[in-house]
Amino acid sequence: MTEITNRIGTHSQKSAVGASPYIFTIFLSAGLIFLVQPMFARMALPVLGGTPAVWNVSLVCFQAALLIGYIYAHLLVKLKSVLKETIVHGAVLLAAALVLPFGLTDMLGAPDVSSPTLWLMGVFAISIAPPFAAISATAPLIQSWYSRSGRHDAADPYHLYASSNAGSLLGLIAYPVVMEPLLPVADQTFSWSIGYGVLAAALLGCGFLASRTGRGVEGVAAIEASPEAEMISDNGLLLQRLKWLGLAFIPSSLLVGATTHIATDVASAPFLWAPPLIIYIGSFIVVFSSAGPSSLQLSSRLLPLAIGIVLLGIVLPTNLPIALLFIMDIIALAFAALVCHGIMAKTRPHAGRLTEFYLVMSFGGVLGGSFNALLAPIMFNSIIEYPIMLVLALLAREGFIRLPEERREKLFLGASISVAMLGILTLLAKIELPPNLDFALLMIPFFTLIIIRNNKLAAFVAAASMAIGGGGLFAYKSNEITSERSFFGVVKTVTTDKERVMFHGTTIHGAQLLEFDSNPPPISYYNEVTPLGQIFNEWQDAENVAVLGLGVGSVACLLGENQKATFLEIDPLVAKVAADPSLFNYLSHCGQNSRIVLGDGRFALLDDPEEYYNLMLFDAFSSDSIPVHLLTVEAFETYFSRLSEGGLLVVHISNRHVDLRPMIGRLANHLGVEGRVRTFFTEDIPEHEFVKSSRVVVLARDEEHLGPLLGDDRWLPLKSDGRRLWTDDYSNLPGAILHNLNYKGKAEN
Repeated sequence: MTEITNRIGTHSQKSAVGASPYIFTIFLSAGLIFLVQPMFARMALPVLGGTPAVWNVSLVCFQAALLIGYIYAHLLVKLKSVLKETIVHGAVLLAAALVLPFGLTDMLGAPDVSSPTLWLMGVFAISIAPPFAAISATAPLIQSWYSRSGRHDAADPYHLYASSNAGSLLGLIAYPVVMEPLLPVADQTFSWSIGYGVLAAALLGCGFLASRTGRGVEGVAAIEASPEAEMISDNGLLLQRLKWLGLAFIPSSLLVGATTHIATDVASAPFLWAPPLIIYIGSFIVVFSSAGPSSLQLSSRLLPLAIGIVLLGIVLPTNLPIALLFIMDIIALAFAALVCHGIMAKTRPHAGRLTEFYLVMSFGGVLGGSFNALLAPIMFNSIIEYPIMLVLALLAREGFIRLPEERREKLFLGASISVAMLGILTLLAKIELPPNLDFALLMIPFFTLIIIRNNKLAAFVAAASMAIGGGGLFAYKSNEITSERSFFGVVKTVTTDKERVMFHGTTIHGAQLLEFDSNPPPISYYNEVTPLGQIFNEWQDAENVAVLGLGVGSVACLLGENQKATFLEIDPLVAKVAADPSLFNYLSHCGQNSRIVLGDGRFALLDDPEEYYNLMLFDAFSSDSIPVHLLTVEAFETYFSRLSEGGLLVVHISNRHVDLRPMIGRLANHLGVEGRVRTFFTEDIPEHEFVKSSRVVVLARDEEHLGPLLGDDRWLPLKSDGRRLWTDDYSNLPGAILHNLNYKGKAEN
């Protein structure tokens, strides 16, 4: 042992260049890995309707490619020669570079909306997977080479992991803050390709450096891999790997769940994808640093409180402010990731098993992401995988699973279980509890979770009781009759005493009064007193009508006898629900002259003749998510190319988070068209009980084509804020949200 140690010391003196090349390489590779993830998803969003599932599936694809990279690294180091490994890896990097600069391949054609997941995975595999998998091997390879480099600190190369995660954070922050707002997509992919070339050179340099300085040394890895270094039985190894797998699974699943929870009601965009992933990656930096042990202890104590608060936000039948939901989700994800990753860091193996450790950790991450993005939409009709994983996270904490011993703990736990059973009973028997009693009962498991949080089993049971009991206790308030799920989101139908409503996410997408079996009058945004109702009443002579976004088909009953409508809908599930006469009968009674085309409205319009439509309605929001790709210059040029000379383009821009008037105003100025906007408040017409507030913009090539709206003082001139136009290559949603906070207060209502 002394002889080998002396030889290590001798070779470490030759490493005068220090650890800088290794740190730079691992930092750059991580930055490129996390730059390209939002970049690819951003490119895929327009062709899949801007749904949050695009990011979820993309994230799983990248996790799978990362796993392939780790498997490759694990097999490569078995050559036991750094020089041979470097030569092989150089050839792999060169071969993978053949797809650069990357773009979305057209080999698979247009996506099939009935199976978009398979299409997206195929596009990923062809377009970017080879170079991504190749550079994903960087972290384990560099650390393996470092452990055989002859340096004095080669015995513990895990400290390089902090550099890897620091690069990851920089890449995640740089994309939404710098690259997306400033560079067109083509320049983004070209810049990434340049970075790939620099990384390839740095990687090869590190390999040759390690082979030179470590020559003749069996190495720290050889010492640490000896039987004396770590005595674990075969069963112990299996249990250890399963533990790592589970600890990687939970935070990965929570990452996707939290991102979906956040993005559904705002927008599916990089600036909202990045924060949860930053928290997730940041947890690795913390747990592999000197602060790891203390962060693990603190997170274990605070995790039950954070999860209890998030569960309250999920089960209570109230719409909390999106900013509050964002903060709650982020905090819970942070503590869960610190706990799970902290235990993994605490139990990490010696350097001889380094690539195995990363391989198992990566596999657990793939399984967690796949569970949410691929399996959950098939298994569940609503997004319940998120609360399930929140509850399971409480079992990941250190400590034994034991039954409560103190009488107080037993009483609290029994009361919590009673609340869960009562919730199930009220759900099955459809019992409506007295006002506020449901909330009071829900507080029992919540406070139980806080009070006996140190008992792992008790905390888990209390959290599960919250989720189950809350779901049952408040079920009667939702009056939900159907809930189905697709790639594009969850569609629910809810019945009250007088109406049936379709929800997409948390936003109403149409409603119908129950008392009408035939000729149902349009309500919500489409009643005759609303801006949309007014337009369809005034434009009865518009022969061909296009509607981007079907909803429940209310528009069908606004059409005149001689009008023909084409509904363009990307979600087959929405079309299925709208066409079901047992739920909504607008289409069955008024849709004889209507047809439904499945696909993204912007691209589906290209199949129709130019100047074909006389009236076009754009009403394609999913929840309050902003469909960026439908608001670009190229998109509006497509709309007007299919609009007749005297036709009218109508854009429904109601949104809880962003005022879209100035953005549409920019487009109107650029295209040289006339625009008007009307904001309608239900408070102005209290006698109409089933009408929703809305804001609508109309555009026409000439002012005279606006017809009766010109003399209506409720329709105000559309104004631009003079800012940069959105294009297919450029968009800046974060800037739009911040700018519109100021503009909204100044603009006319």
